[in-house]
Amino acid sequence: MKQKVIPFRELLQQVLPLDRVSAADRSRVAAAVREGDPRTLEALAFEMLDRLVDLGHLRLVEEVLRGDEKIRRYRDLTSGNTIALKLPVGDEDEGIYKIPLPLRDFKGATSLDQIRTLSNLYTKIITQDSHLLRGPGDILRQVMLTVRQILGCERVSFWMAAKHPEGGLPLENLSEEPYDSELAREWVLTRRYLVVLPELPAQIDPATGRLQTDFHSLAMIPVGQPHQAVYGVLHAWSIHAHYYNEDRQGLLSLLSEFATDLLRLSEYLQPLVFVDPSTQIYNRTYFNLQLDNEIARARRESKPMALAIVDIDDFKSFNSKYGYEGGNQVLANTSQVLKNGLRPFDSVARWGGEEFALILTAPITLEDARAVCERLRRATELSHFSITGLEGESVASRITVSIGGAVYPQDGGSAGSLWRAAEVALGHAKHTGKNKVVFASDLPPEAEEPPERGRRK
Repeated sequence: MKQKVIPFRELLQQVLPLDRVSAADRSRVAAAVREGDPRTLEALAFEMLDRLVDLGHLRLVEEVLRGDEKIRRYRDLTSGNTIALKLPVGDEDEGIYKIPLPLRDFKGATSLDQIRTLSNLYTKIITQDSHLLRGPGDILRQVMLTVRQILGCERVSFWMAAKHPEGGLPLENLSEEPYDSELAREWVLTRRYLVVLPELPAQIDPATGRLQTDFHSLAMIPVGQPHQAVYGVLHAWSIHAHYYNEDRQGLLSLLSEFATDLLRLSEYLQPLVFVDPSTQIYNRTYFNLQLDNEIARARRESKPMALAIVDIDDFKSFNSKYGYEGGNQVLANTSQVLKNGLRPFDSVARWGGEEFALILTAPITLEDARAVCERLRRATELSHFSITGLEGESVASRITVSIGGAVYPQDGGSAGSLWRAAEVALGHAKHTGKNKVVFASDLPPEAEEPPERGRRK
């Protein structure tokens, strides 16, 4: 394609589609052309380019360095013409390519194996028993692995832009400091650019006099959105200089969109997999995964955590008097009392039947765990709610709960042993008067194993 060098006056008069901007902007351009001041014409040209991009008539294709020049390219989406501007190079621009995402006009060759790798991740996340559904942390790990496989780079890292409470999942453990925080925040996240450093500057360790890294090129892409649990910058590192050519830049653009869409999809699917429809709190599947996570974290930090089982007293009498729907209303009301009474970082799940399970996250002492459970027991006892009787009448009701608890590590070092200890404590509470809190450490030596599930009264 033939290239033509033109001044800003001609750009404004003949090239830019200024018929698509407002009459006021066209008047300003006409006045500047008549005056002929070069600086005014240049400033107005950049302003009109930005205006046309905002209006959707032009697209900023890329901003890259070529030798000692910085080149910014725009494309007219109607005519297909490309406008390239040469800009002064600042110190902060040295050796950096900045390319707007997504690369819709990417024409690189994507192999069948690369497409299949992406498709396999989608298949995993919509499979109900997939470990990816454990949460965003697992999805991010899989995305990082996929990026490394598809690009053939030697290392992939991730910088989390903000910490989000994600049900105890240690997302912060996946986060590393960004290569350059200003590039990461301003260009990758705010503007959603692909940033490529084709030749990393040598960094010498002052203590040893050796190179601090074996990597010679780097690409950075945005992953996630500000409202998502995973939101940050993915870094792809290569030992080869100038590794991220046009084909790999196109793949990076595809991977950025893919990862963000995958995280959005997981947010829609997780409630279907992890939330109990009757009570709108977590279910047993989520609880089991979360309990393993919290025990692992407590072990890693050498701090205690607690597990408690909550059982509604005399629940079968509600089903007998008011039917199945009445029983469901009791479960729903109880779940909300428990959920509202927990600390923000604790979890409640419906275990099954009339039982709920609580995770009191580390660090928590036996005394504090007992105080939390006692507060929940008392709040349930004092709660007033109405349920619908068999004839459609509204019936004022009150309930009580019994709670059995166990503390890691003194009552058990695994999920199974903790659960058994809490069940023994719950059985003791049920058989010694109900409406009470008992922890494993409170049990007398003669306390027996609990009866089979479903046989409590």
